[in-house]
Amino acid sequence: MTPQPWPLRSSLELGALPTAVPCARLHARHLLWEWGLNGLAADTELLVSELVTNAVKATAGQQQAAIRLQMSSDGASVLVEVWDADPQPPAPKDLTEDGTPDLQEEEGGRGLFLVAALSSRWDWYRTREPPGKVVWCVLSIEPPEPSEGAQSTPQAYCRGGYRVSSRNSRSR
Repeated sequence: MTPQPWPLRSSLELGALPTAVPCARLHARHLLWEWGLNGLAADTELLVSELVTNAVKATAGQQQAAIRLQMSSDGASVLVEVWDADPQPPAPKDLTEDGTPDLQEEEGGRGLFLVAALSSRWDWYRTREPPGKVVWCVLSIEPPEPSEGAQSTPQAYCRGGYRVSSRNSRSR
């Protein structure tokens, strides 16, 4: 039997409501404190907030909609996975010439930019059961060393209870 590379794990199902965002942030803060990863708390809370906000927006208008937050850790990194019922890929906003979002033109839309900037990796994949998608990111205490043959998908680290039907390769 292969040991799990992410021994610490917590899941939280929330209604797809704006109030899910502060609940998810608080959950993330308390988990990181419990896991002894306070150094990752600020960035993790921000990215949880951005991903949960996007998930709430993606499922707006669906009857009895829910989103799921799953966090896993190996003691040095945190894997954040947010599931929503919309199978459409996340849509990062276009960047200006200097590589940042247009702060004057866009109201919002900076969430995935922040995810890409603050995490060591991020991506998304569709799920079959339940149908939808998971957007995930990994935050590390120290940047990971690239290794030959290493997979960049969360499935290489943790299945997270989601079944993969296909995946996109937009990782950083």
